[in-house]
Amino acid sequence: MDSRFFGKLKKIKVSELAAACGFKMIGTDRDFEISDVATLANATESDLSFFGNKKYREDFKNTKAGAVVIVEANISDLPKNTVGLVCGHVMIGYAKALDILCAPDQHLSHICASACIHESAKIGRDCYIGEGVVIEEDVELGENSVVGCNSVIRKGCIIGKNAQIGNNVSISCSLIGDNVIINSGARIGESGFGIIPAPTGMVYVKQIGRVLIGNRVRVGANTTIDRGSVEDTTIGDDTIIDNLVQLGHNVNVGQKSIIVAQVGIAGSTRVGNGVILAGQVGIAGHLEIGDGVIAAAKSGIASSVPAGEVIGGIPAVEVHAWKRQVAFLRNAVAKKKSEEK
Repeated sequence: MDSRFFGKLKKIKVSELAAACGFKMIGTDRDFEISDVATLANATESDLSFFGNKKYREDFKNTKAGAVVIVEANISDLPKNTVGLVCGHVMIGYAKALDILCAPDQHLSHICASACIHESAKIGRDCYIGEGVVIEEDVELGENSVVGCNSVIRKGCIIGKNAQIGNNVSISCSLIGDNVIINSGARIGESGFGIIPAPTGMVYVKQIGRVLIGNRVRVGANTTIDRGSVEDTTIGDDTIIDNLVQLGHNVNVGQKSIIVAQVGIAGSTRVGNGVILAGQVGIAGHLEIGDGVIAAAKSGIASSVPAGEVIGGIPAVEVHAWKRQVAFLRNAVAKKKSEEK
């Protein structure tokens, strides 16, 4: 860890970390103060690491790490001089450990001189407003929030407490909940694709909806969420949206969903709760994606999907059917090449 960016690690012994995180400690005869966090391959005898992916099993077996976060099933492969920190889920356990080891993010309560804030805006206490920020009339920004340099919050927007808004973000026509993270370059509330071809040229249909974002939502860098055309575009609580995602006008996303990089969702599609859309998934407009649906990377979804389905392919179908299609095509090509020889 580079202390210039992430601060200094808290001084804590492995046994203290295990107790704080609820880990079962294997190898209690060796207790030491953790000096750093590193990968299995690069860790040294005073470092903490984790093993959560079977692709790195050999690295795990040969690691020099002082302690490794693992699950019960991997205790037998634990190197002789390494302490095992056993938990139910490696990445959740590792996240807990980092929360203890790393100092919490802090900010000054400060408004930079170059920020332009309208006199009617309401700024909560203990906020940080960066250089070049523009906050327009009737904006409300909750307490303990951060607005990064050169970001713009347009008139009438309401943003809850503990917001973390990156640099060069623009927010308009939006009502946003508490504890939201909006990373740099995101565009929230821009107009949707309200264009109608006509004999005399393109006609623009004014977009008069809003964006409603719930609590604890994360929006990735350079992601765009268009405002509704008439109805609102909505994002439910605890949903995570990765970088470079496009959500069209009137899109509704439920709670606790995960939308990975470069996903595009066309207008008026409804995505349920607990949905996972892997990278570069594309969804046509006016569809219903049920609760708990999982779509494999690059899936092209052209029709509504019932709750609980796992799908893949272009056009997307049930995942086992997709695998059979891929296998059939691969075998057909191999057979054709064999016949041509």
